[in-house]
Amino acid sequence: SYGHGPLRGVVLLLAGLGGPDAVRQILKGLPEGFPRPVLIQQRLDGGQYDKLVGQMARASAMPVQLATANIAPEPGNVYIMPPSLGLVRRGADLLFAAAADLFEALPANDTAIVVLSGGDAAAVDPAMRLAAAGALVAGQSAEGCFEPGAANDVVARGGETGLPAALAERLAERWPA
Repeated sequence: SYGHGPLRGVVLLLAGLGGPDAVRQILKGLPEGFPRPVLIQQRLDGGQYDKLVGQMARASAMPVQLATANIAPEPGNVYIMPPSLGLVRRGADLLFAAAADLFEALPANDTAIVVLSGGDAAAVDPAMRLAAAGALVAGQSAEGCFEPGAANDVVARGGETGLPAALAERLAERWPA
């Protein structure tokens, strides 16, 4: 397609200190060969994202790796994204890029954003802009949510809600493997 094929989106999981369990539950619910890349941006004290890769790999049927600049996220893979990375679009491809915006390059009609426990409140506005353009945007339900502020804001503004396992089912329904 010479970089001009259909714009493919991602599943973006946003979490914080209270989110590792919720992220693991979603990963457990997504099948091997899931047809979109799954990107995880989880705020961590100390920034030990390489250790998070190992933790999430034990929960996922898909390969889990640390995202690095200038690499394209591939369907059926999970990427742990340090906060220094965002996304840019090159033709029909997304690439991880240093100091880039996380949301701007995402095609709304083929993207899902799930705000989990401890998700960054600053992500709610850009997520809801994508929701208005067709993205699936959801917040973890308050039940079992350690730090529900951003997730509650998503739900209050019209986003879907559910427990992590139910959100994984919703994602698998949207993009059957």
